[in-house]
Amino acid sequence: MGDQALSPPKKKVLYIGLFIAPFLLAMALIFMGKGLGTLPIMGEGGEWLQLKRKNPPKYYTVPEFKLNDFEGELVHFKHSDSILYLLTILPKSKPEEWSKHLLYVGDKIIPRATNVRVISLFEGSHENNMWKEDPIPYTKTKSDKWSLAYVNQDQFNEYLSMFRISINDSTGIPPYVLVDKDEHIRAFCDINDAKIARDIPKMFKLLNNQYVSGKLDIKKVKR
Repeated sequence: MGDQALSPPKKKVLYIGLFIAPFLLAMALIFMGKGLGTLPIMGEGGEWLQLKRKNPPKYYTVPEFKLNDFEGELVHFKHSDSILYLLTILPKSKPEEWSKHLLYVGDKIIPRATNVRVISLFEGSHENNMWKEDPIPYTKTKSDKWSLAYVNQDQFNEYLSMFRISINDSTGIPPYVLVDKDEHIRAFCDINDAKIARDIPKMFKLLNNQYVSGKLDIKKVKR
């Protein structure tokens, strides 16, 4: 039996399936990727700068620090370790927020940003803390890259300065800090802003896939 020619309707369906549909899918993915854009980067003077090519000025680099976590193990934020970081810090004036933020990081961010190291700092001490129950069993079920540590009042203010953040006037909570593999600050995220909070894993994906080397230049972001 000879080969039967495809009817015009079948040819149309085959053409759409082989050519049109993949093209439309690729364009949709490109559009979604551009929707979030490229994250800016903080300059040495604290200004936000947009990435561009050639001759970069000096970026702000988060200083190295180390302190003991809730279990007495050393937490070390160090340079040149090629790790993306999420840094959070909560004041003792908002104890009711501690568990909420812990659950948000554990349930909404870490499962979608598994390559990120999280350091969560809390103003207080082992003797004077705000927990209703021990948070360690929960954090251990979520990530082995998640560290919790206390800081005293003086340290709390030092870390606010080090992270270049301040307490939000309306919420009483400092923003989360996203740090790239060169320890440069790439975003501040007020967790009370639902859209920004939802986009944190997407931001980390951008940093992981579009990692910025020292060969990039920048221009100031228009506010």
